[in-house]
Amino acid sequence: MRRFVRDVVLPVMVAVGMAFVIQAAVAKPYEIPTESMVPTIQANDRIIANRLIYRFRDIQRGDIVVFTPPPAAIAACGRPAGDVPFVKRVIGVPGDKVAVKGGTTFVNGEPYVVAGAITPTYETTFDTVPPRTVLVLGDNRNDSCDAHDWKNSGSPFVPNDSVIGQAEVTYWPLTRVSFLD
Repeated sequence: MRRFVRDVVLPVMVAVGMAFVIQAAVAKPYEIPTESMVPTIQANDRIIANRLIYRFRDIQRGDIVVFTPPPAAIAACGRPAGDVPFVKRVIGVPGDKVAVKGGTTFVNGEPYVVAGAITPTYETTFDTVPPRTVLVLGDNRNDSCDAHDWKNSGSPFVPNDSVIGQAEVTYWPLTRVSFLD
Protein backbone atom coordinates (compact mmCIF):
# COMPACT_ATOMS: atom_id res chain seq x y z
CA MET A 1 0.00 0.00 0.00
CA ARG A 2 2.82 2.43 0.85
CA ARG A 3 4.43 1.74 -2.48
CA PHE A 4 1.14 2.47 -4.29
CA VAL A 5 0.79 5.77 -2.41
CA ARG A 6 4.43 6.70 -3.09
CA ASP A 7 4.44 5.63 -6.75
CA VAL A 8 0.92 6.62 -7.86
CA VAL A 9 -1.11 8.72 -5.45
CA LEU A 10 1.63 11.16 -4.41
CA PRO A 11 2.81 11.96 -7.99
CA VAL A 12 -0.80 12.47 -9.12
CA MET A 13 -1.49 14.82 -6.18
CA VAL A 14 1.69 16.80 -6.91
CA ALA A 15 0.80 17.04 -10.62
CA VAL A 16 -2.75 18.22 -9.87
CA GLY A 17 -1.46 20.73 -7.32
CA MET A 18 1.11 22.07 -9.79
CA ALA A 19 -1.55 22.36 -12.49
CA PHE A 20 -3.71 24.49 -10.21
CA VAL A 21 -0.79 26.72 -9.25
CA ILE A 22 0.33 27.15 -12.86
CA GLN A 23 -3.20 27.99 -14.02
CA ALA A 24 -3.75 30.45 -11.19
CA ALA A 25 -0.42 32.25 -11.48
CA VAL A 26 1.31 31.57 -14.78
CA ALA A 27 -0.87 30.49 -17.70
CA LYS A 28 -4.62 30.19 -18.05
CA PRO A 29 -6.63 28.68 -20.91
CA TYR A 30 -9.57 30.52 -22.47
CA GLU A 31 -12.11 29.67 -25.15
CA ILE A 32 -12.83 32.49 -27.60
CA PRO A 33 -16.62 32.78 -28.02
CA THR A 34 -16.79 35.41 -30.80
CA GLU A 35 -15.25 36.35 -34.15
CA SER A 36 -13.88 39.67 -32.87
CA MET A 37 -10.26 38.65 -33.51
CA VAL A 38 -10.71 36.94 -36.90
CA PRO A 39 -8.50 36.11 -38.76
CA THR A 40 -5.89 35.94 -35.97
CA ILE A 41 -8.11 33.95 -33.60
CA GLN A 42 -11.25 32.16 -34.77
CA ALA A 43 -14.48 31.73 -32.80
CA ASN A 44 -14.23 28.67 -30.52
CA ASP A 45 -10.41 28.60 -30.66
CA ARG A 46 -8.75 27.94 -27.34
CA ILE A 47 -5.82 30.05 -26.27
CA ILE A 48 -3.41 30.25 -23.36
CA ALA A 49 -2.80 33.59 -21.68
CA ASN A 50 0.52 34.38 -20.03
CA ARG A 51 -0.45 35.86 -16.65
CA LEU A 52 3.11 36.79 -15.62
CA ILE A 53 4.47 38.77 -18.55
CA TYR A 54 3.20 42.19 -17.44
CA ARG A 55 4.99 41.87 -14.12
CA PHE A 56 8.23 42.06 -16.09
CA ARG A 57 7.39 44.49 -18.90
CA ASP A 58 4.80 47.07 -19.86
CA ILE A 59 1.88 46.33 -22.14
CA GLN A 60 2.95 47.12 -25.70
CA ARG A 61 1.15 48.18 -28.85
CA GLY A 62 0.35 45.04 -30.83
CA ASP A 63 -0.03 42.74 -27.81
CA ILE A 64 -3.14 40.57 -27.82
CA VAL A 65 -4.52 40.86 -24.30
CA VAL A 66 -7.10 39.04 -22.21
CA PHE A 67 -8.91 41.45 -19.89
CA THR A 68 -11.93 41.99 -17.71
CA PRO A 69 -14.17 44.32 -19.74
CA PRO A 70 -14.65 47.83 -18.33
CA PRO A 71 -18.16 49.16 -17.55
CA ALA A 72 -18.41 50.95 -20.92
CA ALA A 73 -17.76 47.64 -22.71
CA ILE A 74 -20.43 45.89 -20.67
CA ALA A 75 -22.88 48.72 -21.41
CA ALA A 76 -22.14 48.62 -25.16
CA CYS A 77 -21.72 44.88 -25.68
CA GLY A 78 -23.51 43.22 -22.80
CA ARG A 79 -21.76 40.79 -20.49
CA PRO A 80 -21.16 37.26 -21.76
CA ALA A 81 -22.44 34.48 -19.57
CA GLY A 82 -20.05 33.33 -16.87
CA ASP A 83 -18.04 36.55 -16.67
CA VAL A 84 -16.06 35.73 -19.81
CA PRO A 85 -13.08 38.05 -20.31
CA PHE A 86 -12.53 39.85 -23.62
CA VAL A 87 -9.60 39.32 -26.00
CA LYS A 88 -8.46 42.22 -28.20
CA ARG A 89 -5.30 43.76 -29.67
CA VAL A 90 -3.66 46.76 -28.00
CA ILE A 91 -3.62 49.64 -30.48
CA GLY A 92 -2.90 52.56 -28.17
CA VAL A 93 -0.70 52.86 -25.09
CA PRO A 94 -0.48 55.86 -22.74
CA GLY A 95 0.14 59.09 -24.64
CA ASP A 96 -1.01 57.71 -28.02
CA LYS A 97 -3.63 59.42 -30.16
CA VAL A 98 -5.61 56.85 -32.19
CA ALA A 99 -7.95 57.50 -35.13
CA VAL A 100 -9.63 55.35 -37.76
CA LYS A 101 -10.16 57.12 -41.09
CA GLY A 102 -10.68 55.94 -44.65
CA GLY A 103 -10.23 52.28 -43.74
CA THR A 104 -6.88 52.89 -42.00
CA THR A 105 -6.04 52.88 -38.32
CA PHE A 106 -3.65 55.69 -37.34
CA VAL A 107 -1.55 55.93 -34.19
CA ASN A 108 0.01 59.34 -33.57
CA GLY A 109 -0.75 60.29 -37.18
CA GLU A 110 1.04 57.27 -38.68
CA PRO A 111 -0.75 54.28 -40.26
CA TYR A 112 -0.77 51.29 -37.91
CA VAL A 113 -1.21 48.12 -39.92
CA VAL A 114 -1.94 44.73 -38.36
CA ALA A 115 -1.31 41.99 -40.91
CA GLY A 116 -4.59 40.28 -41.75
CA ALA A 117 -6.82 42.66 -39.77
CA ILE A 118 -10.16 43.35 -41.44
CA THR A 119 -10.32 46.86 -42.94
CA PRO A 120 -12.65 49.03 -40.84
CA THR A 121 -15.64 50.64 -42.56
CA TYR A 122 -16.24 53.09 -39.71
CA GLU A 123 -14.42 56.29 -38.82
CA THR A 124 -13.67 57.49 -35.30
CA THR A 125 -11.13 59.35 -33.23
CA PHE A 126 -10.18 58.81 -29.61
CA ASP A 127 -8.86 61.10 -26.93
CA THR A 128 -5.22 60.63 -25.97
CA VAL A 129 -4.76 57.33 -24.14
CA PRO A 130 -4.46 58.20 -20.42
CA PRO A 131 -1.77 56.83 -18.08
CA ARG A 132 -2.24 53.25 -16.80
CA THR A 133 -4.73 52.39 -19.58
CA VAL A 134 -4.69 50.95 -23.11
CA LEU A 135 -6.95 51.26 -26.13
CA VAL A 136 -7.95 47.95 -27.75
CA LEU A 137 -9.58 46.97 -31.03
CA GLY A 138 -10.44 43.57 -32.42
CA ASP A 139 -8.66 42.42 -35.59
CA ASN A 140 -12.14 41.94 -37.09
CA ARG A 141 -12.60 45.70 -36.86
CA ASN A 142 -16.20 45.83 -38.12
CA ASP A 143 -17.58 42.91 -36.11
CA SER A 144 -15.77 43.46 -32.83
CA CYS A 145 -17.39 45.13 -29.86
CA ASP A 146 -14.34 47.15 -28.87
CA ALA A 147 -13.21 50.68 -28.02
CA HIS A 148 -14.93 52.20 -31.06
CA ASP A 149 -18.27 50.97 -29.66
CA TRP A 150 -17.51 51.67 -26.00
CA LYS A 151 -16.68 55.35 -26.39
CA ASN A 152 -20.41 56.17 -26.65
CA SER A 153 -21.10 54.28 -23.39
CA GLY A 154 -18.28 55.83 -21.37
CA SER A 155 -14.53 55.53 -21.54
CA PRO A 156 -13.07 53.53 -24.43
CA PHE A 157 -9.94 52.71 -22.42
CA VAL A 158 -9.07 49.52 -20.53
CA PRO A 159 -7.31 50.05 -17.17
CA ASN A 160 -4.02 48.15 -16.96
CA ASP A 161 -5.30 46.59 -13.71
CA SER A 162 -8.05 44.86 -15.75
CA VAL A 163 -5.56 43.12 -18.04
CA ILE A 164 -5.28 39.47 -17.04
CA GLY A 165 -2.46 38.58 -19.40
CA GLN A 166 -1.16 38.30 -22.93
CA ALA A 167 -2.61 35.73 -25.32
CA GLU A 168 0.37 33.61 -26.33
CA VAL A 169 -0.75 30.41 -28.04
CA THR A 170 -3.72 28.94 -29.85
CA TYR A 171 -3.78 25.31 -28.75
CA TRP A 172 -7.14 24.08 -30.08
CA PRO A 173 -8.24 22.96 -32.57
CA LEU A 174 -5.05 21.10 -33.37
CA THR A 175 -5.14 22.31 -36.98
CA ARG A 176 -4.73 25.90 -35.72
CA VAL A 177 -1.99 25.41 -33.11
CA SER A 178 0.26 28.48 -33.32
CA PHE A 179 1.98 31.23 -31.41
CA LEU A 180 0.15 34.57 -31.50
CA ASP A 181 1.90 37.80 -32.47
